[in-house]
Amino acid sequence: MWSAVGKQIEKPIMVTLCKLYNVPFESYEQSDNPVSFREVDFYILSLENKKLRCEVKLMGKGNPESADAIFAREPDIFVADKLSDKNKTQAEDLEVEWVQLRQENGYQKFLGILRKLNVPHAEFSGDVNQRLDEVFQEIF
Repeated sequence: MWSAVGKQIEKPIMVTLCKLYNVPFESYEQSDNPVSFREVDFYILSLENKKLRCEVKLMGKGNPESADAIFAREPDIFVADKLSDKNKTQAEDLEVEWVQLRQENGYQKFLGILRKLNVPHAEFSGDVNQRLDEVFQEIF
């Protein structure tokens, strides 16, 4: 069940994060994605025109170690609702940037990732709930 839900919200989660930090549409537009062996949830384009592979995973109430399979896709960025300490260590060992959304203000880690990976963006300041309402109106 969580997998089916995940498939429906992977792109909206990533678009929401991108809009929150004003990543230009051209840097996450998904129409010209490369054909690859494995499906990738989302791409973000760096200033160097590198397509950064992004994976999104909802752990739900199941085994949080199910994220292990995601690392086989060699993402640059991994976004999950929650991550175990093992998942975080594994991501760091593989030099995969990660965001844990259930962590208080976990979305804010995405800003550091955008900076580190040289993705165009703008800092966000203001009421996050108000901004999310605006973003949701735009994408839904």
